[in-house]
Amino acid sequence: MKVLRGGGRWEHPATTWATIRRYLGNLKPVLAGWQAAGVSSLREIGREEVDNALKARKGRTAEGFHSAARSLFRALKQERVIFADPTRGVTVTAVEKVPRSIPSDSLQGIIDRTPMTAYKLIVALVAVHALGLNEITRLPASALNLSDGRLTVRRPGRRHVVYLDELTYELAAEWMRERHRLWPMSSNQHLIVNRFTAMNTDAPPISRSTIKDVFTALGLSGQKVRIDRMLHEAQLTADPLHLIRLFGISEVTAVRYIHAAHSERTGKTLR
Repeated sequence: MKVLRGGGRWEHPATTWATIRRYLGNLKPVLAGWQAAGVSSLREIGREEVDNALKARKGRTAEGFHSAARSLFRALKQERVIFADPTRGVTVTAVEKVPRSIPSDSLQGIIDRTPMTAYKLIVALVAVHALGLNEITRLPASALNLSDGRLTVRRPGRRHVVYLDELTYELAAEWMRERHRLWPMSSNQHLIVNRFTAMNTDAPPISRSTIKDVFTALGLSGQKVRIDRMLHEAQLTADPLHLIRLFGISEVTAVRYIHAAHSERTGKTLR
């Protein structure tokens, strides 16, 4: 745990608690099985035990165990608890996530059906600009530059500049006016606030569940709306660089969307 959190023999970026909890969830049944089989120390685990654990799992479960085990044994090797990493060279065939579209009529008028300016802006940021739900909660108000019509989204190791369309710009400008009118003394630096967070002295972001509820009330999934937006854009172009520039996604993700949108040419089919 200490090593994953950035401690240990060599300092390195800390793994998030959410990731650590996911690792533990994937490792727990395997570790229990090894213990039941008489394994008293992880020094006893070799390539064969890791391979057998993977063979007993499929799809996401196999991927989850592989990722967690690799991090565990790398940490143990770093601390010289073990001398050989049994996960080294072990690979898992990735389960490809092919983006799916949702019916276009489900998207029509969703902004008009959304109550409250802040929620309308959230829907626009997802449905038009394909921002992630989590990153919307973390956006600082300083990320919005109305004079230039831009929103700067900071992501690990890079930043993505969103050039606001007319609708999103108008919603953003209206929201900033409304935000100042409702909570002129708020010290919360997040772009999106509500009555629970605006005057909270801890200045927390709104929760992801709040954003999910916005879409649930519309009979939609925020994540599916985001996927649909990128898939629709991919259907209009065969250029992954266009998707990379527009949405700030990785090359691998962009190519995956192009393949999904043009399955008749690439041989990829939606599943």
